[in-house]
Amino acid sequence: MQRISSFQIWATLTVMTIPIAFLEVPKRQLETLSNNAWIAVVLSLPFGFLIYAMYLFIIRRSQTPFPAMLEEHFGSTVGRFLQVFYFLSELLIAAFGIRLFVEFVETNVLPGTPISVHITVLLLVCFSALKSGRQTFLRTFEIVAIAGLFITVSILLMALSRPLNVENLLPINNLNLKDLALATASTSIIVSRGFIILVLGKLASDWTGLRKAAVAALFTYVVLIAWALLLSILIFSGPAAKTLSFPTFTIVRIINIGGFIQNIDIVFIGVWTMGMFATTTGTWFISLISLQQALRLESYRFMAAPTALIIGVLSLTMADNILEVHILSEVLIPIFYSIALFLIPFIMFVRILFKPQARSQPAQSIPVQNMD
Repeated sequence: MQRISSFQIWATLTVMTIPIAFLEVPKRQLETLSNNAWIAVVLSLPFGFLIYAMYLFIIRRSQTPFPAMLEEHFGSTVGRFLQVFYFLSELLIAAFGIRLFVEFVETNVLPGTPISVHITVLLLVCFSALKSGRQTFLRTFEIVAIAGLFITVSILLMALSRPLNVENLLPINNLNLKDLALATASTSIIVSRGFIILVLGKLASDWTGLRKAAVAALFTYVVLIAWALLLSILIFSGPAAKTLSFPTFTIVRIINIGGFIQNIDIVFIGVWTMGMFATTTGTWFISLISLQQALRLESYRFMAAPTALIIGVLSLTMADNILEVHILSEVLIPIFYSIALFLIPFIMFVRILFKPQARSQPAQSIPVQNMD
């Protein structure tokens, strides 16, 4: 297998977390904490460190990459059952991400266009990337991450030209600790979308670079989301911002610098379309290689076509309207992330920590499927 550079790791972790977070996190935290929403994002930094530290520990103490490591640490029977579970879980996560993005486009950009059209177009692009192979779409992620970061920072800087009311951040002393804990947890759990590091970690060309890439991706996530949330509060106020379906997009729409720089929402849409392509492709890839490993198949690529139909149907049927999508985003999906992307890896972490390495299933007895 070809080695993966540290920069590719950073780019992949960035595109797996930030695009979906820009659509999910601000609305969720504003509804929970209003003008104090930014505090939960800042507090997610140490918890994000712990999540990535857990992933890196698992990688360091495993002889195989994910999903083969499930068999290594849980045994053949349980491991292969979990591989099927991750196949289904990642399909659901991919379907939810597509539906959330499609609702965003349908609500703000192209109202009246059938949802099925948006879903089909995005699936076709992701399908083409998966068929081209891992190395090809990882190189594409590099371009998406660089372009997305540059344009996003530029947009957030331009938003500073709007009138900012610092008093909107007050008061802080009415902070409900229970709400803060829940908001911090739901923000931190988005970091676990960097779960793909368990797949790519063993293929990294440099261990030190791998750790630096994870830290850099975490800082990128926290800084951008906190910045966007602060702007939402400073421009609109917490109570007003939480009534918006997508507060970050509303910021983009009101940018007007001297009447010359305005109507740049199409740029934002373009960037986030690339971002959702990347995060959907990465999630779909995890799903396919999980089933490939469980069934001992030679390749994952031929499964892209039939699973595209599953994702499309799931995206269409999981909710009837944008209100139900927001309910999924605020309640069910964070719980699902917690189980699939945090709890099971945490159990694996504990097993590795307290179980002698000699008692793990020998890596030589586990065929690692080709992921190229």
